[in-house]
Amino acid sequence: MLVERRYELRRPIGRGGMGELWEGVDARLNRKVAVKRIRRDRLTDDAVRRFEREARIMALLRHPGVPAVHDFGKDDYGLFLVMDYVEGWTVAHVLDSHQKLPVPWGATIGAQLCAVLSAAHARSLIHRDLKPGNLLLCPDGTLIVLDFGVATVLESPDFSKITRTEDRPGTDRYMAPEQALSGKTSTLTDLYSVGCVLYEMVTGRRVFQDTNLVAEIGGHVGIEPLRPSKLEASIPKEYDNLVMALLRKGPDERPKRAEHVFHQLMPFVRDLPPLPGVIDRAMTPIHMYAAALARGDEFVSH
Repeated sequence: MLVERRYELRRPIGRGGMGELWEGVDARLNRKVAVKRIRRDRLTDDAVRRFEREARIMALLRHPGVPAVHDFGKDDYGLFLVMDYVEGWTVAHVLDSHQKLPVPWGATIGAQLCAVLSAAHARSLIHRDLKPGNLLLCPDGTLIVLDFGVATVLESPDFSKITRTEDRPGTDRYMAPEQALSGKTSTLTDLYSVGCVLYEMVTGRRVFQDTNLVAEIGGHVGIEPLRPSKLEASIPKEYDNLVMALLRKGPDERPKRAEHVFHQLMPFVRDLPPLPGVIDRAMTPIHMYAAALARGDEFVSH
């Protein structure tokens, strides 16, 4: 099946309530792409707004940690969005197979996530749905942040609201108290979700894990979380303290910026152990490139 006489759809790789995600090939450039589609019979006004917003926001945010958008449009089937095809495993899948991750890997994933957020927040872009299922870990150890479908741009008339007043975008189990209570979001809301992800990666449990969703949301709103080190004694005090700071109930009590969290995580990004079935430890071209940049920064700082 060809989309716009250019994108050949090879196999479905994901399916949601409104649409499908396909592995495809750009026949003109002979390269793999990912094609996201929404069927014509699912094209409600809200679905169209969400889809258009996702395309425009991803095009707005150019970063190695975000899939690049190549094309967007409408055909006889419905709407389509063409993006980079990225191979890897969601952090949710990695946790399913490994239960929990060593602190160096939690810090590596968290630092890369904060690097993407730093770029996004600089453009007043709030993701609003950060969770392990929206983070893709590639075979070379790099992280890709997915699903900007419910993101928002603060104080921008070009990105109107995508939900009704009673709707609350995001995923309840990773939602900051202010987002759960009133739907209010900010850069500090994203950082709370970062704290949830950092917690789960190194403990193997969500912050307030409970089979009862209402009880889990209630924990985020009104209960002090158990320190990660109480569940995993090997977690360093500094990592422990950072996660607890990110999980404070009041937004103004959390670290102020994603780059601050990045710098606090970087000391733990060392001596990465293997993740069997996920990461090849061999030096890749990506690692070589990053090492060259880091070496250049050493000379600049002197």
